[in-house]
Amino acid sequence: MKNAQIYFFLEELNSINISSLKKLKNIALIYRNYSKIDYINKAYQIKNFAKQHGHQLFISNDLSLAIQIAANLYIPAFNKTLKYINNNHKKKLKVIGSAHNYLEIQKKISQGCDSIFLSPIYPTNSHPEKKPLGLLKFILLKQYFKSKINVYALGGINHKNINKIKLLDINGFGLKAFLEKRQNQKDIDFLNLIARSKGIS
Repeated sequence: MKNAQIYFFLEELNSINISSLKKLKNIALIYRNYSKIDYINKAYQIKNFAKQHGHQLFISNDLSLAIQIAANLYIPAFNKTLKYINNNHKKKLKVIGSAHNYLEIQKKISQGCDSIFLSPIYPTNSHPEKKPLGLLKFILLKQYFKSKINVYALGGINHKNINKIKLLDINGFGLKAFLEKRQNQKDIDFLNLIARSKGIS
């Protein structure tokens, strides 16, 4: 499998297995706290952790906070109004979005995303009602948009199916539930093996 940037979604450091996270290298964290409980404090805790361990940080759905703590920006699929494109900022941010279909990918491009998570690629526990894209549809959409935006995989990726991701020839993928429990060293070593060593392409 070629190297890829790996993204982990989290609401707070206490909601994940820190010992597993500390063993991972060259990853990116996406802070997604829609409950807004202790919102700013948790953001700074994750920011400090990311800086200490050399991880990139993305803030979900909040451009002002991303600028405030010198992080990057993640725009979820449901947010169709937030725009980074044509905004005048002293520091250029990396902007990732998420999408579920052709129209939503087009929308994220218009919002200024340089990369998107296309999901769900597999069935998920968080949204069992959503029909997964499957490998074929994912590949077709990725190929169609390859000249316009980087397409990453998201949704239902776990230690049982992660090997299949190598068939997609992608530069990145996201994991949500992976760090909710302690992972064995074999899975940690596998992720470190494929983690991109020089940022996000």
